[in-house]
Amino acid sequence: MPSQAPGSRRVEIPAPRPPLRPGEVLVTGDIVQDRTVLTADLHAQAEEAVNVRYITRHVQEVHRVQGVPLHRVLAEVRLRTDDHRKKDHLSFAVVARSEDGYQVVLSWAEIAPDLGACAALLATRYNGQILTRPTLVVPHDGHANRYVRNICCLQLSRVDPESAS
Repeated sequence: MPSQAPGSRRVEIPAPRPPLRPGEVLVTGDIVQDRTVLTADLHAQAEEAVNVRYITRHVQEVHRVQGVPLHRVLAEVRLRTDDHRKKDHLSFAVVARSEDGYQVVLSWAEIAPDLGACAALLATRYNGQILTRPTLVVPHDGHANRYVRNICCLQLSRVDPESAS
């Protein structure tokens, strides 16, 4: 075994992650432990269907969606917060990424039910069709720009302006 230089620290290299299977969503980032969520499990917890309205290319569309509030899914993970930072959980953002690389960022405070309560939803049924992977739906948005189809990853990250300097 090679010796380490005095004062250096050993860096643990994570084991490679197996590829996601259809119907799986990885929850990862600045959290205590990564988690894989199954679309079928989300669908089993889905709330009553709602109509969402938005404008695309100057046409108003209405779609019926059913799913689970994003905040409920994320409440099951523990953020790696720093006890020395005031209200550190408010420094986190959620990146919802699709299979094709499209991604959208929401702040933790925006989706928290006791703060912004934006009602972001992981839809598992869209216009009666059960989805293989969920779609992020933001019901109160006037446009579908923040709708992310075929979500494969939800990444929680601390936004730290001090480290950007």
